[in-house]
Amino acid sequence: MVTKSASAEPAPKTLKSKTAAGSVTAKSAAAKTARVAKKSEAAAVAVKSQVAGKNMNEIAEIADTDAKAVAQMKVKDLIERVAGSVEHNKKDVRTIVEATLVELGKAMEAGESLNLPPFGRVRIANQKADATGQLLTLKLRRGGEKKPAKNAGKEALAGAGEAS
Repeated sequence: MVTKSASAEPAPKTLKSKTAAGSVTAKSAAAKTARVAKKSEAAAVAVKSQVAGKNMNEIAEIADTDAKAVAQMKVKDLIERVAGSVEHNKKDVRTIVEATLVELGKAMEAGESLNLPPFGRVRIANQKADATGQLLTLKLRRGGEKKPAKNAGKEALAGAGEAS
């Protein structure tokens, strides 16, 4: 009769290294994992120290400053694109674009919402004034493709000249 002892556990599997092929060895993989974990912990400590005792608005500002830079379109770029699409010179397009932007700014300051069909609908979600100026939080609702009307495929029951 053969009995198994409680201490006989299967040996843990180890990674085989293929140094000749240039793959990662078990030791270097463990070291890399430890370095990544240490960096993550350091980043978490840094973030905790930045946000300790701050409200959500201040935390959002910290997140905005730490975020990656996003491509921006400047007025010069807009003028170039519009001039190229309408095939006019930049001097004429500049006056039109700048006047348009001024009027859009005035409308936003007045609290008006904008309905600009190819661009979408813009409304003011939140606003506050501080020493640097007025801060507006805008909500943009982009329109998708136009859906056909419910009665698009149906024929009218009465003719154009008939009473309904």
